[in-house]
This record gives sequence, structure tokens and C-alpha cells, in this order.
Amino acid sequence: MSIKDLMEEIKKAIVFLGIINKGKKNNENPISFLATGFLVEIKNIFHLVTAKHVITGEFINENLVVFTNLKSGIITFHSIKSLKSELEVDWIFHENKNVDIAVIPITLDPEVEDVKPIPDKLFIGTEKLYELYDVFFLSYQPGIEIPKKKIPKKIIPIIRTGTISLLNIDKTFYIDGFAFPGNSGSPVFLKPTPIRFEAPLRISFGPDPLGGKFIGIISEYIPYKEVAISLQTNRPRVIFEENKSLSKVWSSNFIKEIIDSDRFKEQLRKIKNKKKIR
Repeated sequence: MSIKDLMEEIKKAIVFLGIINKGKKNNENPISFLATGFLVEIKNIFHLVTAKHVITGEFINENLVVFTNLKSGIITFHSIKSLKSELEVDWIFHENKNVDIAVIPITLDPEVEDVKPIPDKLFIGTEKLYELYDVFFLSYQPGIEIPKKKIPKKIIPIIRTGTISLLNIDKTFYIDGFAFPGNSGSPVFLKPTPIRFEAPLRISFGPDPLGGKFIGIISEYIPYKEVAISLQTNRPRVIFEENKSLSKVWSSNFIKEIIDSDRFKEQLRKIKNKKKIR
């Protein structure tokens, strides 16, 4: 598969998360994008994955919608609240409350919608990763906005690149690559390369078996903070914050652990039994 074909396939796994602006003002867009999510296929069931912090908060969770593209060339959306009610499902989190990942089943029609989930066979864990590996991720990017008063024709993710800069012992890792609000929940992939080192002093040339593999999900950027201290009170008065181009990634290992959890398996079993009844 060429890089062009690979990117076209991966783009179909990307969804945008946001809200419908009811009772909008004259200068307000009909919809607002907030973050990024992506689709995976587990046991023949589509699931939506995003960062856990994206869906926390009662207002966001109750009003959140998922935007996808139709094959006809226009945008459509699905209400998370309606989805929960229809399928009798809820978000599944990791047993470790600090893990910034949320997963929920979702009903989509690939015959009508221009979507293609990431199959679980493309998942690879941190045991196959090395620092200096190049990566890329696809996101909704604030600032690349649609004209006011208009609904966008399609959702189009941007592509960002980076390098694995630190593999942590807890199976998270940092990439030297800029991420911003709106990029949370973006899937991270290994960048294809004609030269791949797989272990110390071992270099392979030619077809890259790891290129395009899914390796994790963007959580947050790591800021540099500088505090301005008052000369009179000697107390902090202003905090200056800058994006220092380091972003935290929760590896695909954590998604696999969620998939292997009893709660996830039980929810999946309920969905399959419901389909059989219908």
C-alpha cells in the first residue's frame, strides 16, 4: 500500500467531537468542534475512542455529538446521549483512574458513512517501540475554522508529526511534537520509513512492516511554566505558560487492557445478545 493510500484509509477512522449550538447567536457557527476521536473495530463492533478528559463534565457529556462524513460528501452527526440510550451502553475507562482514555460502542453504517475503523490487528505496544522512531497523528485543529454561519461540508483532520523522545516505564511515552487543545484524543501511528532499526545495532532496509501501525492516543501537551513573583509581597502574581513541544501519549497497551477488562467484555456481550434478539 502506498503512503497516499495509507493516509486515505487512516483519515476515515478520524471523527470530530463537538456540540450543536442550539439557539445560536447570529455570529455563531451552527456547530462547534471541541476535540478528536477515532474508530476501532473490536469483535466486529465499532467503538469510539477519545481522551477521557474530553468527555468529563455533565454539560459536555450530555450534549456531545460525534461528527463523521457521509459518502455523499456531506457531514453528519450522532448524539452520544442517544447512543447510550439506544444501545444501553456507557463509556468504559481503564481501572487506573489516571489513564486518559475513554471507549464506547457506536452504531455507524459504513455503507452510507465514509468511515473505516482501525482494526485491532494494527495495534502494537511499547515493547516494539524505540526512542527516535518517527510518528504522526491526525487531529481536529482549532484555528482552521469554517466560515461563520455555515455548516462544514466535511470534517478534514490535519496531520502532525513528531519523534518518540522518551519511553516511560509505565507504558506511556512522550513525543517531540506539538499538540494543542482540540488535538486531545488523536490516534498516533508509526511513520513509514525505508530504514527501520528494530534493536541496538540491527537495521532493516526495504518494506517497513511497522509503518502505519497504531501505537497510542494523544492526551495533553507538557507546558513550560514560569512564575512572576511580586517584589512587594514575594508571592506569585502571574504564571506564563508555553508549549514546549512535548506531548504525552497513552500507548495502545492501555486500550488493550480496557478491551480485556470484565466490564468491557460484559458490555460487548450485552450488545451482541441484543443484536441476536432483533
